Formats: sequence, structure tokens, C-alpha cells
Amino acid sequence: MNSHDDVNDVVITGYGLINPLGHSPEIFYQGLAENRSAVSWIDPLEGVDGQRWKGALIRDFDPKLHVQPRKTIKVMCREIQLAFAASMQACKMANLSAGIVEPDRLGTVFTGEIIMSDIEDMLETIQMCSKDAMMNLSLWGATAMDQIHPLWMLKSLPNMAACHVGIALDARGPNNTITTENTSGLVATMEAMNVIRRGKADVMIVGSSASRTCFSRLLQRYEEDYSHSDQDPSTACRPFDAGRAGAVPAESSASIVLERRSHAVARNATIVGTIDAFANVFCGAPKRWAGAQQATENAIQTILGRSDLTAKSIDHVNSAANGSIAFDSAQSHGIRNILGQVPVVSYQGAIGDSISGSGIIELIASLIGMQQGHIAPTVNHERTAEDCPIEVISGGPKPRTASHFLKLSNTPHGHCAAVLVRC
Repeated sequence: MNSHDDVNDVVITGYGLINPLGHSPEIFYQGLAENRSAVSWIDPLEGVDGQRWKGALIRDFDPKLHVQPRKTIKVMCREIQLAFAASMQACKMANLSAGIVEPDRLGTVFTGEIIMSDIEDMLETIQMCSKDAMMNLSLWGATAMDQIHPLWMLKSLPNMAACHVGIALDARGPNNTITTENTSGLVATMEAMNVIRRGKADVMIVGSSASRTCFSRLLQRYEEDYSHSDQDPSTACRPFDAGRAGAVPAESSASIVLERRSHAVARNATIVGTIDAFANVFCGAPKRWAGAQQATENAIQTILGRSDLTAKSIDHVNSAANGSIAFDSAQSHGIRNILGQVPVVSYQGAIGDSISGSGIIELIASLIGMQQGHIAPTVNHERTAEDCPIEVISGGPKPRTASHFLKLSNTPHGHCAAVLVRC
């Protein structure tokens, strides 16, 4: 895509978030700039199976303050409530509400993954089918089914976030949900861009919401990349650091408003960024994270080719580094091999890794930093590891020095998504 402004550019006109560091973009970014971490012990889970778990939780979230009409709260699980709240923030910033955009020209694309039921919703039913702390599955069909609330499944369907936001905004355009784990947020952004470029919509709401800290999720799957140390949880996740020992689970929600430039200009919307190029590549490998370096290199090369830019035009790379020994090293080598010493930042030391919820909120962090003229540092980074040959933004904010930033997201299986944003 050409770097000069064009009426068909896809621009960003709003963003919103609910995050462990804060329930607004301003509070969230202030926490990043002050080098604060939201990771703590997950109190209700202490002692479960002898394991103390840590994570970045969203605290003090009251859906009644964010979801209208309130009666819809009963058909939304926590993740969908969070997604709705972040989206309404983004729409408020973009001056969007029902009726502002022709309904058929307004669409939604969100991320999704398996939403684990809140344990409180099923606790009594499970107890009815248990004896001596052991589950008796023979009782489930005969006893439990009559006890399950009829709206139980409707509350937790992954595609319902896009549906609820679409209903609230009377958005009758394309409605989709992307499920590609860690890369979901950026892939959803690409999908929304393609919808606008194809002429099927003028405005797309892109959102993500995920929780890797809920009781059911942690019991079902505590990732092998997660930190198992007993150290202070606020310092547990250390991206690119010589002392890194793993990632930490998190929950988050974020949303951006994408719009055709000509449409945004016509309604006097404030443009906060332009997406100049994107890349979506896969380099499969039999071992976890083994394809990450090559996928990162291929994605960055594709971005440079599509944008006609060089490394000098990139202010920084917003990495998905999560403190994993294998991944941080692989991605840093991929960045270094193509971009040299372009500064790199990761925000997972502050907000943890919510997997499908991470990409968009991290993109927003860089977007705010570029607007303010300084990029918040990598929290918990003290000394760059020898196997991470990059310049890490750490200690304090870095002054903005170029026109673009690059956001990367990777899955353990070789998928890399990249988005190049001009501010």
C-alpha cells in the first residue's frame, strides 16, 4: 500500500480497552509508562492441587456501568461483557453510535476461543453428580441436565461478542469471529481491512476479549510456557531478560474502530493512525516455537515489500514476547535478522498473556505511545539475554523518532501476523 494518504486508506478512528492495568486507555498507558505490573497471585486458587497460580486479572469490573441495556447482561459471560465494554469505549472515541453509519455499511470482527464457564454457574450441578470429591458421570444425564440454566450455552458462545456489539450498533454488515489463538487480534484486524477494501463496509469494529485466568481454564490447561516460580508475581514475566522464566496468564479486552479514510474525513472523525500494510504467514515445525523465527522474518519481509519502507521508517517493533525461553529468543532473532537494531518492546511483563486477547491491546499501547510522542518501556526488563540480540526499550519511555510502528503476534505452531501502523 502506498505510504501517502489515499481516500481508500484504512484508518483507526477509535480505541477502547478493559485491562488489568486499568479500565480506560489513559489509565492503562499511564501504568505502562510508570513501569508497573498488574500480575499478582490469583487468590481464590491458592493451594489448589498444591499449586499457587499467578496472573494478571481485571479487577473491580462492574458490567452495569458498561452494558446497555442492562437486561442483556444475563446473556453475557464475563468475556463477552468485557468485549462489549471495550467496544463501546472505542465507538465513543470514534463518535459512533447506532444510526451514524448506514447499517449495511457497518460490520464487526472479533476474536474468539473456547470460553470456559464460570465455576459458580456449574458448581451446584457438579456437586450433585459428585461423591467423595469424585465425579460420577453416570449421574450427569439423569440428574444434571435439568439443573442447567437454559441460557447457559448462549452466554458463552465465542461469536456472541461480535453479535452483541452488532445488535447494539444496528450493524448489519459483515459479522465474523476469528479463532487463531495468539494471532487472532491481528488477523481480525486484517479481515476487517479486507472487508473495507472490498467495498463491503465503510466502518468495522474490531475487538478481542479472553481470559486465561478463570478457574476452569487454569484447571483444564496451565500452559507449559507459564512461569512456575514462587518469586514475586509482579516480576515473574520478564520479556527478553536474562532472568526470564516463563509467561503468565492474563485476561483482557480491547477494541479498535477501522474506517475508510474518505468516510472518516466526510464525518470529521479524528484519525489516530493508518494501517499501511499487513502480513499473515505460516512456517510450521514439529517442535513448539520452532517455526517462530522464520515466520517472523517472512512476515517482516512481506511488510517491507508491501509498504516500500526500510527499517529507518520504523520507530519500534511491538513484540509478543512473553518471557518464554524459546519464543523470546526466536522472535528476537527474526526481528534482528531483517530490521537490525530497530528498538523492540513487549508489554506482557505488565499485563501478562491473554493469548487471543493480547494482539489488539498491545497494538493500542503503541498507538497511544506514538500519539504522545514516547513509547512506554518493557516492564521487568533489566538485562537483555545473550540469546535475544536486540535493542530492548526498557528503564523508561523512548522518544518517538519515526513515522511507523510494527506489531507482531505469533503462535507456538509457526503462525506470525504483522501489522504496520503509521501515526
